[in-house]
Amino acid sequence: MRPFLRTLLAVFTLLCCVLPAVSAGPAPALSRVEPIALWAEETSPIPAEQNYPNRLPEGTVFRGETLFIKTRFIGYPAWNLLTYRSGSETGRMLDYREVERTPLTDGTRTIIGYEQVVRIPFAELGTAEIDICIAAFDAGSGMPHYAYVRGIRTEK
Repeated sequence: MRPFLRTLLAVFTLLCCVLPAVSAGPAPALSRVEPIALWAEETSPIPAEQNYPNRLPEGTVFRGETLFIKTRFIGYPAWNLLTYRSGSETGRMLDYREVERTPLTDGTRTIIGYEQVVRIPFAELGTAEIDICIAAFDAGSGMPHYAYVRGIRTEK
């Protein structure tokens, strides 16, 4: 049994010396936050307007109990500092839950960002028209990034 263990240890040591080392680079800096789509249980996905004033099409009403927002982050956000706020970057923090987070990769399978889906209960939004600010911070530098969706109306 001892020669077997010695041989196994020698093979393991050889493999550790021969195999190339894996080196991970720093996470890419957060450069962009953009809402992609919004929907509710009884409303099909509506694309979010990418250009200022970031207003949803007139007459759009989300029906159900929960608003879903899909957001794309290019770079790496500090997930623990991510907030969805009412109105502006200093507005009231909305209660939300993450439903899904999908990494975005480039051609070399390096993660360059994420797409996240969150759900916000209508009780947090009310029935009057509301604007939402997505406030994200770069994981490395702490630099803030904001994205807006304006003109959100809900109906139970």
